[in-house]
Parts: sequence; C-alpha cells; structure tokens
Amino acid sequence: MSEAGRRWTRTVAWILLVQSSMVLIGYGIMRAGWHLWLPNPVEQRESSIGSRYVDAGCVLSLAAAVWSHFRGNPVWVSVCVALPGVLVGWAAWSDPYSLLRHLAAVVTFPLALAGVAEVIWARGHRQRA
Repeated sequence: MSEAGRRWTRTVAWILLVQSSMVLIGYGIMRAGWHLWLPNPVEQRESSIGSRYVDAGCVLSLAAAVWSHFRGNPVWVSVCVALPGVLVGWAAWSDPYSLLRHLAAVVTFPLALAGVAEVIWARGHRQRA
C-alpha cells in the first residue's frame, strides 16, 4: 500500500473514532434522560447506565484529540475534538440528572464536526512540518 493510502486509512480511522465518541455520548445522554428531581430507583439505574455510555464517549473523544495532536493536525482541530469529552464529561460528572450535558453536547458536537471537516478538507495531509 502506498503512503497516501496508509495516510487515508489512518485519517478514516481517526474520523471513525471521533464519530464513535459522539454516538456514544449521544446515546448515553438519550438513555440517561434528565430529571427535575431525584428519579426513582429504576430511573436512577437507567441514568447510571446512560452515564457509563457518556463516560466511554468522553474517553474516546479525549483519545481522538490526543491522536489528532500526534497526527499533526492544527491545534484548534485537537481542541474542538476534545471539547465534547471535556465539557459533556464535566457536565455529566457535576450533575448527572440535569440538562447541562444536553446543552454541552449541542454546543460541542458541531465544533467537533468542524474539526473533522477541516481534516477532510485538507485531504488527510499532516498540517505541521
């Protein structure tokens, strides 16, 4: 396989990692729901399971940001890819029953997608020398 083919394979793998993190975070948020008051025990269990998905997605988001940095992408791409992991993770850990993590996801997902679009636009080439 040529160097260009390997570069595109790594780029596609990175994009799938970013997308997987957002899917896990979104599924976890959907499954956990939100509550005005402390939910009953059954809803607490569902919220706990959803929070695990959110946590896994946040870890994948941070891993994608580290990989982005090592790939040589611009700093803003790495930061935008890390934002869902940092902000949604912080919101989920600070109050697992509030709408704050929903708001964090609505704000950070488009930024992460902008970082992915930049990498696609640059055709997968390394950005720094």
